[in-house]
Amino acid sequence: MKTKILFLIVLFSALGCKSIGKAKPQEPLEVQTLIGEEGETVVLGPMNRANLNTEEFKAWFDPTYASQKIPEGWTKEHLPLAKDLTFKLFLGTWCGDTQRELGPMFKILDALEVDQNRIEMYSLSEYKDSPDGLEKEYDILNIPTLIFMENGKENNRIVEFPVVSLLDDFSKILKKQPYQNAYADF
Repeated sequence: MKTKILFLIVLFSALGCKSIGKAKPQEPLEVQTLIGEEGETVVLGPMNRANLNTEEFKAWFDPTYASQKIPEGWTKEHLPLAKDLTFKLFLGTWCGDTQRELGPMFKILDALEVDQNRIEMYSLSEYKDSPDGLEKEYDILNIPTLIFMENGKENNRIVEFPVVSLLDDFSKILKKQPYQNAYADF
C-alpha cells in the first residue's frame, strides 16, 4: 500500500512539474477592423500575433514564414544578443510589403526565442494611421517597421524591406554594427 501511495505521489509530482513550464497560448486581442479598398480585412491599432490566426491572414503569413531559412549556427550566435530586447512592430494587414516580410520576421524572432509579450504590434490603415496615433510618436512612414528597443529606447529599425536580407539586417542590428534602414537618408 505504501508503495502505491509513494508511486502516486511521484507520478502526480512529475505531471505537475510538466504543466508548470508550459506557456498558455496567446489569446487574440479585441481589435478594430474595417474592410479595405480591395475587400480585405484591415486591422487598426494594437493587435498581437494571435490576431493573425485567420484563414485570410494565414494565407499569406504561413507560406512566407515557412520560406525563411535560418542557417545552422545563426541562432546560437545571435540568441544572447536578443535576450534583453523588446520590439515594436508597425504593419498593415492590407499591405503587400507586410504580407511579404511579416512571416520571415516572426520566423527570425521565434528562432531568437522572443516571447510574444516582448513584441508590441500596431496595425495601420491604408493611410498609415491608427486610432491612437502611436505611429506619429515613432515617425512611421513606411510599413512594416520593426523597431528594436533596448532599455526602453530605440536601438535601430528595419523599414519596409531589408537592405541586404532580413538575417543580415537582424545580425548587424543585434551586433550593433553600422546599419541604416532603406529609408534612413530620406
